[in-house]
Amino acid sequence: MPLPTGVIGGTMWALGIGFALTFFLLRDANRLWARADGQSVLTLYATPWIWCFLPFFSALAIPWPLTVWYLRRVGRKDEADNIAGVADRKGGMDTFRVMKWMGIALVGPIALFTLLAIPVHLSINDSEVRLGHYASIRAERFPFSEARRATLIDGYRLRDGSFQRARDIVIDFADGRRLRGNAVGDGGTDVEERVVQLLLDKTGLRPAHVLTLEDIPSK
Repeated sequence: MPLPTGVIGGTMWALGIGFALTFFLLRDANRLWARADGQSVLTLYATPWIWCFLPFFSALAIPWPLTVWYLRRVGRKDEADNIAGVADRKGGMDTFRVMKWMGIALVGPIALFTLLAIPVHLSINDSEVRLGHYASIRAERFPFSEARRATLIDGYRLRDGSFQRARDIVIDFADGRRLRGNAVGDGGTDVEERVVQLLLDKTGLRPAHVLTLEDIPSK
């Protein structure tokens, strides 16, 4: 007995919406990871657009071949072959094979690179800053007691020598490490003022002011 009209198409749409909604799952996983790192006064999470790629490409590439595969799996081969045949005639190719390998070759790597970003965060508590890096399970810790210099920068220079505004604060530590207040930002926006003030309050440092990171004098 054939399925009612619209059931297969509706299933594909439902799958697509479901994959698109994984944006919120990824975003919340990033937040849960940061919270598991300990209590904080302020936490900055990974830039939200990072979580857009996997849901977007999954919603585009997976529902159609998954539906065709499932229909064949449950014994509805005629309906699956009919859907695939229509697509083959329109595209002039083996659409199921192309979409299947697109899902593996495109969505697979995107999924890997996206999941590796879940640990990214910056948390500030009363004694230190914890910075979660890409593809790193353990957060890097920056004790405020070891902070030695604070510098406000206005931006950075592009390869052609032009100046790009992106305000940030840089804290140098006794062991030679350097922390940027906008370390988990997108690289093109200003650091949040609340981050600047909190870092200055916790370190007790008076900031110097330079144009770019390269203008900070060496110790």
